Amino acid sequence: MIQDHQNCMKHGRPDVEFLRWRWRPEDCELPRFDPRWFLELVRGTSVAFVGDSLARNQLQSLLCLLSTVAHPEDISSSKDTQDWRLFYGDYNFTVAIFWTPFLVKSYDTGGEYTHVFLDEVDEWAGSHLAAFDYLILSSGTWWTRPCIYLKNSLPFACNYCRPPAPANLTRLSLYEANGAAFRAALDALRWYQGAVFLRTFSPSHFEGGQWNAGGHCDRRKPEAEWRLEGMELDLYRTQVEEFRKAKREMWVLDVTSAMVMRPDGHPDVYGHPAEKRVAMKHDCVHWCLPGPVDVWNELWLYMLSQRQRQRQLV
Repeated sequence: MIQDHQNCMKHGRPDVEFLRWRWRPEDCELPRFDPRWFLELVRGTSVAFVGDSLARNQLQSLLCLLSTVAHPEDISSSKDTQDWRLFYGDYNFTVAIFWTPFLVKSYDTGGEYTHVFLDEVDEWAGSHLAAFDYLILSSGTWWTRPCIYLKNSLPFACNYCRPPAPANLTRLSLYEANGAAFRAALDALRWYQGAVFLRTFSPSHFEGGQWNAGGHCDRRKPEAEWRLEGMELDLYRTQVEEFRKAKREMWVLDVTSAMVMRPDGHPDVYGHPAEKRVAMKHDCVHWCLPGPVDVWNELWLYMLSQRQRQRQLV
């Protein structure tokens, strides 16, 4: 169930210490993920992960954590992991993923810019969501790409503005664009009756250059002094602010603090066979499986249990 480019042990990562560090929130002890407890909590329900490849990273972490006690049936309409649906028959529990890297409608013509409609969500937000009891929304990494932004189907702004972008477009910050997309997505969910969890920004840890300029992440232990800053800090603050302004009840699955200090947990060169490493870039965005990403589901399980207790007290 581990996607190949997150299977760090398969591709020869020599150390295992990154598997042994645990996140300890202040003033409490986060329980280990208990797959039986989780499956009992979600019995008879369904969850959809909505976002990009990091949403899939969390989904696959969940599948691996559950694999010690249960294996699902693949009920996907295709074999594409961007449109994946799995069913745990013994628990009547369904898990799915909807691919939408910006949460709003976008398209890529193969040129330098991705076109992003900041006021229009795509197919993921349709009536089919009524079948899901839980949604986990996430977005972030794709906003760093060169984009042309549209409203009312017309281009009006861009980031990294340079030719071939039209000269009459204004520059829009990633902070503003990401906030507009989150507002559009949350507004589109005002009808939705299930529980919405916003999974916050997952930081990358490139050193020595950006993802396309020789950046790497070959550290072998957590770094308590690593700080979220610049563009990534702005994206995180945007998500938290949009949560606070949301016109519906939501939960924040805030993983950012736990992940900032884990530059040791990315595939780097161990997401590919050795013979392909010369041509493949270092992956400092996704997370090894198993690895630090498993804490996302530990946190989510804790939140589900707290939510159940609150509902029982009402």
